[in-house]
Amino acid sequence: MDLDDGAFGYRISNPPIFLATGILGFLEVFNKTSMEKLREKSLKLTGYLEFLVNFHLQKLSEISKVRCEILTPKDPEQRGCQLSLKFNFDIAEVYKQLVRRGIAVDKRYPYVIRVTPVHFYNNFTDVWRFVKQLVECIKEFS
Repeated sequence: MDLDDGAFGYRISNPPIFLATGILGFLEVFNKTSMEKLREKSLKLTGYLEFLVNFHLQKLSEISKVRCEILTPKDPEQRGCQLSLKFNFDIAEVYKQLVRRGIAVDKRYPYVIRVTPVHFYNNFTDVWRFVKQLVECIKEFS
């Protein structure tokens, strides 16, 4: 390839077709809604996640030594859709098992798992399944 020097070498005049098709599909969905509706769904999904985590991990803490604290602000107006879950044990094995089960989360070793129910492609069933799998993994590895 004959590229210009520096960052200019990475410019392209036309986007690759396979990358553009994904964007076009996203824009079709985006154009059928509004930012207000998207934010409303985001608040509901994240609120549901927060409720399920608090409920199920509180129950788990009553029968085990597992503790979980949500580090993300409780006020929905001070956060986006991501929650940071801080545990009282090293989450390395729990994280690996979640990934093996096809669950996309982020980790901040040694104690934090970050989960983000994205309103464009996640739904309430996804959130429920995540919490169910999280509890199973914690029981298995903690």
